[in-house]
Amino acid sequence: MACSTVVINLDRDTERMAHMRRELDSAGLLYERFSALRGEALPTDIARYFPVGVDLSPGEIGCYASHLAIMKQIVRGERSAPLLVLEDDVGLPPDLGAVLDRLIAALPTRWDIVRLSYPTKLVMRPIAALGAGRHLVRYSRVPTTTGAYLLSGTGARKFLAERPRRAPVDHDLRHVWDWDLDTYGVSPPLIAHEVLGVSSIDTLSPKGRAALHRRQREMRATVARLQQGIRDFGFSRWLALGPLNLAARIAPKRLRPSFVRWANARLV
Repeated sequence: MACSTVVINLDRDTERMAHMRRELDSAGLLYERFSALRGEALPTDIARYFPVGVDLSPGEIGCYASHLAIMKQIVRGERSAPLLVLEDDVGLPPDLGAVLDRLIAALPTRWDIVRLSYPTKLVMRPIAALGAGRHLVRYSRVPTTTGAYLLSGTGARKFLAERPRRAPVDHDLRHVWDWDLDTYGVSPPLIAHEVLGVSSIDTLSPKGRAALHRRQREMRATVARLQQGIRDFGFSRWLALGPLNLAARIAPKRLRPSFVRWANARLV
């Protein structure tokens, strides 16, 4: 396979790691385990990303910090890129290695991150076929979760920008314009997310107060999202996305997948 793999796992979560070993062995992937960081005990070079009094819970900080630490390992040359980053509650398809090889071959020369583990109900622009009905896509809106993604060296460097982190990592990774992240996805998702139920991070402590401020951040992000969308889709396609996404949201649930497939084909 053309990439290496790392699994983020808390030391206490031995059953979750046993689950991931079964999944990875079934998929035939070699991997390394990364001992997840805890928000109340961060290394100095990671702690500086989180200002004193930041509105995140220790669990949210630990999750974010773990992803940043892995990115630092890439930049320092301790891990190779592209790197498949997995949290410990995902489900892997048996053909994962072969699809990742096709995915990497289909990516342009310059790319930063490919989201692999969460479906979107909105319209996407297909870029390349990956077989078995899967496509490399551009999202009209990047989905949440950090359960599984493919990361390049440039993507790691960009996201390590020296800026304070005030939202959970999955929310910051959605705001691709803040980091100039050239972001793609695979649809349908290549990897199943949260197959074990409640996240261990959620049980460490209550959610932080970041949710209270997310609406304000979303309002400020509107113009940036517009600029990013025009860059990724082109002006005419981006104008068409608004009505298409609205129609996707209000379509009956049983008809929504077929409508989104039809709309995606219009954006090729």
